[in-house]
Amino acid sequence: MTQWQCPVCAGSRSVPRWRVTSEATENGVNPEAFRPSADRYGETVGEVRRCLDCGHGSLAVTPSPEALAAAYGAAADPVSVDEAEGQLETSCRGLRWIEGTVRPGALLDIGCWTGSFVAAAAERGWSAAGVEPSSWAVDRARERGLDVRLGDLAAPGVDDGSQRCVAMCDVIEHLLDVRAAIDTAARIVEPGGVLYLTTPDAGSRLARAMGARWWSVLPMHVQYFTRRSVSRLLEDSGLEVIGITTHPKVFTAGYYADRLAGYSAALARTTNAVSRRIGLAERLVAPDLHDRMQVLARKPH
Repeated sequence: MTQWQCPVCAGSRSVPRWRVTSEATENGVNPEAFRPSADRYGETVGEVRRCLDCGHGSLAVTPSPEALAAAYGAAADPVSVDEAEGQLETSCRGLRWIEGTVRPGALLDIGCWTGSFVAAAAERGWSAAGVEPSSWAVDRARERGLDVRLGDLAAPGVDDGSQRCVAMCDVIEHLLDVRAAIDTAARIVEPGGVLYLTTPDAGSRLARAMGARWWSVLPMHVQYFTRRSVSRLLEDSGLEVIGITTHPKVFTAGYYADRLAGYSAALARTTNAVSRRIGLAERLVAPDLHDRMQVLARKPH
């Protein structure tokens, strides 16, 4: 096996963080696991190592780019459609934060899934578009009348310096070459514009306490960022980090109850039944467990 090298700082000093529990890399990847509502917590496609220099975590041996591209191209998740209202609210909250730094202009959402961030941005006066590798998700976005195209996240197909904002919501944890991805995003942002991204926070107290049973340890995640490692990655690409805060997601209480099935099917059924009995299942909630982060970085003039 080739020596592990940190994707963020290129360091080689590392220790195991989480070991394989199923589906080793040599057995390939499963598109069924590559969906937002996946609940296979504690499963990875290889050992995860933690860099002793910057704290970043990543797979020791990664799937091939071709295997990942095929999995993302085939990914589908009807639950995403059912939870559109909460996704729009989550997007609006992020956009309000962005708009505290820049006014609406051209916005590209890289890895936009079914387009909720694009839709929310358009409603708020942005000239918004998206690029997404899943053909199923692109079809759903276009059904909403959104400017979303099927494409490779590594080559978003827009001019350098053309975007007031580039968004990457729950994307960088899925990418093999995160440095190239951030370099590309930085290049297409206009001077004074911003890069907005969200990702699980592997350095959070909850992530450290739960270990491999943390719900963001999933088969489709190849990178595990901390606030320190994501800041280093952005700053190395010439961006100024101007804010990092927690990022609770808005979903129905019933959705959150269903996700408990990753730990116990009986617990999920009981929690869901109780929430329906007391009339909370369809209520939108956004529990902030401080284990997700949103990051805003600005490109200097």
